[in-house]
Amino acid sequence: MAIKSVSALVGDLKEKYDKSKDRSSWRVLQGMDRDHYNTFIAGDRNLWQIRSEEVMAGEMVAVGMRISRMDEELEKIMKQGSPVPFGNVTPQRNKPSIVMAGIQTYSSDSSSLLAREFLSGKQAALEEKLKGQVEKMKDDLPFRKKYNEHKDRLRRAYL
Repeated sequence: MAIKSVSALVGDLKEKYDKSKDRSSWRVLQGMDRDHYNTFIAGDRNLWQIRSEEVMAGEMVAVGMRISRMDEELEKIMKQGSPVPFGNVTPQRNKPSIVMAGIQTYSSDSSSLLAREFLSGKQAALEEKLKGQVEKMKDDLPFRKKYNEHKDRLRRAYL
């Protein structure tokens, strides 16, 4: 199970969703863990995770992978939280962007529990890949300035 860019992973998810015989069973759980968002997508007895970081207002860097087969215990955790609207537009190379929308479950506690307790072996690899992507972007001096300003604004918002 390789780590993929979010555009490649969402492209794969769209193909699987389009072929799914039980589309109504697909679920999304999202939560925040320090500076990162964890998005879990469950469908056709599989579980995928997208780990993302906001690098500028409204702009995210993300990576993801298929992380597990679904079982009853994971399914229970996926349903814990508050129902909120979900929307995501993911650009695709040489294809139209993929738009995902619906109702998701939002719970930082549930998403952290999934990441920490059940799927911890995959987290280090996703974290490393995401940090590498952000660091690569920070080599661009104008981007680094905007990124640091954005992170300072976020930190001040919680003081």
